[in-house]
Amino acid sequence: MYELYILGQLLFTDRSAYKLRFVLENVLGINRKVSFGVLYPLLEKMETTGAIVMTNDLDWRGKKKLHVTAAGRARFDTLMREPISKNAHMDDVYLFKLSSLSLVDRTLAQQIIANFRAEKQSQCAQYAEYNQQLKLHHSEASFFKSAMQINKLQNALANTYLEQLDIIESELE
Repeated sequence: MYELYILGQLLFTDRSAYKLRFVLENVLGINRKVSFGVLYPLLEKMETTGAIVMTNDLDWRGKKKLHVTAAGRARFDTLMREPISKNAHMDDVYLFKLSSLSLVDRTLAQQIIANFRAEKQSQCAQYAEYNQQLKLHHSEASFFKSAMQINKLQNALANTYLEQLDIIESELE
């Protein structure tokens, strides 16, 4: 999952592992941490496959920078075109793709936005259906009120994503 984001960031500019970790944590959110125990093995694997190389250029902290190779660019393009699995990391992968839209052609960028929009619209429809089922079958249950609140919150989050996708799409034009 992090490979896509790392390649995208390195296509913008060479960075050290320290800086990659910093920007990755900022995209994931304030409560998400990325350990060097996860990052360094991934970077090593990416270097072994030829996707990135270590340069002799140093950042302000004296750390060597990483650079994307032609093979890394090809891998990035492949990852940007791959469908996203519906799982707990789906939104993270879409955020990674959205952060790199300027690195792909307009048609692919629009397709990524359309796919994410369809996922969020589907979620909104599912929450509406869940709420109907809760009201119909569980209105007297002890969990009813909290379940309704959480479903409303999840629906609001999906709608916020949809609103932001409209803004991102308008900025492509």
